[in-house]
Amino acid sequence: MDVPPFRHIVRPAYTDAFDGRRIRPTAVMSFLEDAAAEHCRAIGRDIFQLLESQEGWVLTGGGLRMNRYPRYGERLTVETWISDWRELSGIREYRILSDSGEILGEGGGRWVFWDLSRRRPTRIPVLFKDRWPRLSDSPYRRLYPESTTPCFPAADLRIDPVDEIRRDMTVRRGDVDMYGHLHNTIYLDWLMESVPEGLYAGFEPCRLGLRFFGEALLGDEVTILSRPAARGWLHDAVRRSDGRLLVRGYSEWREKRPALSA
Repeated sequence: MDVPPFRHIVRPAYTDAFDGRRIRPTAVMSFLEDAAAEHCRAIGRDIFQLLESQEGWVLTGGGLRMNRYPRYGERLTVETWISDWRELSGIREYRILSDSGEILGEGGGRWVFWDLSRRRPTRIPVLFKDRWPRLSDSPYRRLYPESTTPCFPAADLRIDPVDEIRRDMTVRRGDVDMYGHLHNTIYLDWLMESVPEGLYAGFEPCRLGLRFFGEALLGDEVTILSRPAARGWLHDAVRRSDGRLLVRGYSEWREKRPALSA
């Protein structure tokens, strides 16, 4: 029988907001990662303890669907659980709920347990599998099948077609996480920078998917390539020094809905 998911309470801050009271996509992604970190702490193996033992969790890919973006000051509950265990990885699921129980968004991703000293996957300690029981529900599998490219419904973006857009970025000190590579949320932030201004101003991402193929380190120069596709936008992050594909992203956009007042 399924056990209840782990629950983490969030109240978005002023610094999480943009476009009035609406919360930015990168802040939402940070709320999910905070919930996962708190789930680690709840079983006595917080992120910093893992770091001290040269271990950690590394995201290899995931997806997110937003029904509505939260607003500044709105109290949220982020539910998180594990839906699948393998020897080296697990699928972590998420659901974002309003105080009234409205599902604002859901998704998930596959996380690999990482040996930081060798920069390679390693077997997941028994503690995690014992203390994080599986729940069968999997928004991740519904949104982002592992066996295929994420397939998002067609969206009428109502903007003029454009050629491929290129944005050159450099990994700064503030972009690097405690594992020494570019943080997941920074890729999403860069993706937001790489779409046309008309799209960003009048639309919001309702579905997002990312797959990670390599690491970007401090000082690396990265080009973000974005191009329109039949079902939305495709995004590649390529390291300029060797042309290696680091991340492939997918986004689908809808017209912005009026932001709710306080």
